Formats: sequence, C-alpha cells, structure tokens
Amino acid sequence: MLRYFLAATALKMFSANSTSKALYRRIGNVLGQEMRKRESIDTRIRRGNLLVDLCNKYSAVNEGDKLLEIGTGWIHWYSIYLRLYYDVSITMLDVWNNRQFIALKSAFSKLEASMKTDHTHYHRIVKLLQKILATKSFEELYIMLGLQYIIEKTGDLSQFPDNSFSYVFSFHVLEHILQDNVSKEVRDIYRILKPGGYSIHQIGIDDHLSHYDKNESPKNYLRYSDKTWKMLFENEVQYFNRLQMFDWLSLFDKEGFCLLEKITESCDIESLRIDQKYKYYKKEDLACTTLTIVHRKPSLELRTLCNKSRK
Repeated sequence: MLRYFLAATALKMFSANSTSKALYRRIGNVLGQEMRKRESIDTRIRRGNLLVDLCNKYSAVNEGDKLLEIGTGWIHWYSIYLRLYYDVSITMLDVWNNRQFIALKSAFSKLEASMKTDHTHYHRIVKLLQKILATKSFEELYIMLGLQYIIEKTGDLSQFPDNSFSYVFSFHVLEHILQDNVSKEVRDIYRILKPGGYSIHQIGIDDHLSHYDKNESPKNYLRYSDKTWKMLFENEVQYFNRLQMFDWLSLFDKEGFCLLEKITESCDIESLRIDQKYKYYKKEDLACTTLTIVHRKPSLELRTLCNKSRK
C-alpha cells in the first residue's frame, strides 16, 4: 500500500500547476523514450492484432476510408498498425505533443522479427515497415502513410464535421477523459461517424495507481468514496474517471449506437471492501478491468435491428 500512496502523492504534486505539469511531461518524454526503446512490444502486438481481427470480422474498414484515432500517444502504434493492413487515411488526435520518434522506430523495428513468414500480409507489411524505418521525421512518415496529426488541448471533437469518418477507435484513452465530458465525447463520436460507421474502443477500467504497486488489487479504487478519492488519490496528469462497464455500455446505448460485441478481462474482487458508491453495480461490472467494445452507428436498416434487439 505504501507504493500506492507514494505514487498518488507524487502525481498530485505534479498536478499542482502548469509548471509542474510541464515538468512531468518533459520528464516523461525523456525517460519514457529510453524506457520504450527497451520494452517488449508483445502487449502492443496482441492489442494490434485484436484491432485488426475485429476490423476483419465486421468488415469495418475498406480501402480509402477516413479513420480517426482518439489519443494516439507516443508512437502512433495503433494507427500505423492498421495502416500496415489497410490503405486508408487516418487522423490522429492527441491533447498534447508527447510523440517519440526514436521510440516509434524502435518498436516497429521489432515487429518484423515477430511475424511469421506465412502470414497472409507478410510481404506487404514488411515492405511498409522498411519504408517506415527509412523515414527521418514524423512529417516524412505522415506523408508516406497518409496520416494527419492534430493537437487539441481539450480533446474536444467539435472541429470535425458530421458524418466525416467511417471508423473511430481508441485504445486505453476513454478512461482518461474527465467524467463530466464523457457524455459529450460519446455523442461527438456518434455525430462524426457516417451512418453505418464503426466505433471500436478498448477501455482500461482498472486502477491505474495499482500499476505502481503490484500488491494492490487492479480494482483497488472501488474501496473509496468520491470524496476520499478526490482528496487523496485523484490527479490531473494521470487522471482516470472510475467509470464501470455498465456506465460505458449505457453511454453508447443512449446515443443510439448498436452494440456488436464486448470483450472483457476481469480480476478477483472477493476480498476487496467495496464502497457504497458502487453498491448498485453487478459483480461482473466491478470485476471488469479491461473492456473492448465494438459499436456501429446505425443506418436506417441497422436502427430497426438495434431497436428490436433492445426489446
């Protein structure tokens, strides 16, 4: 528990003002890039493969489509991973510039070695990987792959016109949106999707402070009331909103999305004291640590099917 509290205290100190936040980001970019140069990409590959598998399963992506990634992160892993398989145009949105070009090239240099030579797309992927590794800047990479990078400090999607994307996706991003802004974010995802367009998101519902203390439950935050959480643990530099699986499914359902699939990962919470705040949730909600959801914005035909499935 000591590491858990120390991490929370340090992150609160970094959240104190604009100067401390800038220092946190500067440290994160320098030290983070060195760390990511050495880290395994196994988890990234597993998640990337899941994303591609879901796209293939639902025929969600077609050649020439316009896609949006919300929260593209340090190395644009998921946008580039999709681009290896599909000839599409992808807009990548982030709230601040934390790009790490060296870490990007390091990660993708490891990808070829992990691929099987009998992979259906092996030759296409290897050819593109060689081009990626030959680039000398992000700008050169974007031109070569047809990517667009946008910084929007608030994360707001208002700049995008209605029905402008065929597909919107994110991995471990939505949990970091302020709880008061989540409804608008989901509403905007629906608005900017074309009728029949797809929305695929993997959401980390686990306690991110437990990443610093492996002795604590991945759902440790369930122990705390809103008041205690905000006073002792909530911070701005690594904020997460504590929304549960039921909350996310309800938000997308409310906006009119048709749920196609949900995939969950869970942990044991039997020995965990649960605060009254969460007493109305089902056990499967509280135990869920990772939620992957596939939705589609209905066309007229799909809307009729979705309405029937809700009855």
